[in-house]
Amino acid sequence: MRTKFFILGLAVAIGFGPQISQAANPSGGLWVGDVTLNAVNESVVGINAANQVVAPDPSVTTPVNAPAHIRIIFHVDGQGQVRLLKSVAVLAKDTNQPPHLALITDASLYPNFTGFSNVGRRIASAAFDFGEPNTVAILNQVAAAAGNAAAAGQNALNAANKVVQGANIDAPYNAFVTGAGFNSAALNAAASATAGALQSHSTNANSQQLLAAALSAATNNFIVVTNRAYAQTLQTNVLFVDTRYVAAVDSVAQAAASGAANAVIAGGTNTATVGSAATNAALAAVTAAINAPSPVSPGYKSFIATPAFLSSAGIAATAATAAATTDLHAGVLPAQVQNDANAAALKALTDAGDFAAADAVVVNQVNMNGTFAAGGSLSGSIYLGASHPTNPFRHRMHPDHTIGYAITRALTIQFDAASGTNVFQSAGFGVDQLTGTYREEISGLHKPLGTSQNIGLITEGVISLNRVSQVDTLNQ
Repeated sequence: MRTKFFILGLAVAIGFGPQISQAANPSGGLWVGDVTLNAVNESVVGINAANQVVAPDPSVTTPVNAPAHIRIIFHVDGQGQVRLLKSVAVLAKDTNQPPHLALITDASLYPNFTGFSNVGRRIASAAFDFGEPNTVAILNQVAAAAGNAAAAGQNALNAANKVVQGANIDAPYNAFVTGAGFNSAALNAAASATAGALQSHSTNANSQQLLAAALSAATNNFIVVTNRAYAQTLQTNVLFVDTRYVAAVDSVAQAAASGAANAVIAGGTNTATVGSAATNAALAAVTAAINAPSPVSPGYKSFIATPAFLSSAGIAATAATAAATTDLHAGVLPAQVQNDANAAALKALTDAGDFAAADAVVVNQVNMNGTFAAGGSLSGSIYLGASHPTNPFRHRMHPDHTIGYAITRALTIQFDAASGTNVFQSAGFGVDQLTGTYREEISGLHKPLGTSQNIGLITEGVISLNRVSQVDTLNQ
């Protein structure tokens, strides 16, 4: 109840009622709510009256006597991407009355909003903090490249340096979407979409048939097909999952088709008019592709430019080569040589403090998968490295607790089905509501449970969320 009053009061305080910026997505904006955790799995093995060991099923949760309450914050952007936040500041962007609002998760941007009359309001949750798993993943790739090369008698430094040089995954993507080939694909998609829409119009096709014909013509254009195949190759070679390449090509074809079809539906019957509409739409898609958000965080981009990371190839290669050379001279089996070389590279990077530097990278938000709506579901994962500043095993003043254990939290939320109380119904002051069930499995705080040793600590409960702002863009 306390959280509900806080959220209603916050909605009034930040001016939700007369808010200017409206969300493009039906659920877009800032959502703040409460999770009531009322069940957990049991991790302790007991002894019954017959002196028998009794182990509860760790996959089944047990109701608790006293529920725990945690605040949770989500943001949904105009494209429906959901982000879990640890904190957000609501700030005025101008002196209008009411003012345009900004939602800021990056504290370094606060100085950009000084000088306005109203005071910003910050919402935070002590239950959530985020590390950057990609910084650790790239160091693991450096170590593996060095170890595998050394074990095979190849140049470990060259192999590790290749990973370091490929760590900036934005550089090849930017080169692709700003290149002549991608621009040519957009123009060719527009030309083919124009021809397809006009040809379909000549057969008295309806609007859906017009769009289908334009899209088929655009996607089957030879230059578009060739460009998409090249995008697929580039996408496969990236060190991390990056779906922007193929999505960019598909987006220009879809935009060109929509532009051409809409122009014909609006009464356009000549090539110049329809072609202009298709070209403008395709070029707008090119601009959107250039500005597509990166799959890695700003913290990751900063990390790969640090001396700690740039020196990692040499450190890993030296250790892996030494270990592999010793094993090879001793006649150790190849599989063990590879294991020892990889382990040596990892230990060297750990001793050099590279992994500690990677764990120190803090992330302000975590992307969630799924749909934020009644009947929808969300899933996502939170990572806290062993040396992350808020890792619960660490103690700043205790010499034995300078490093902890890596912790992963897997979250799933199932929203209640649409009903009279769960379809963005207005509860008061313009606050929309959603409810559902919450489940979280934590790995790293306790030894794995279950016969297969693959179950973490599980907690479940109910979630209630209220929309307090319809601003659907962060940090602008």
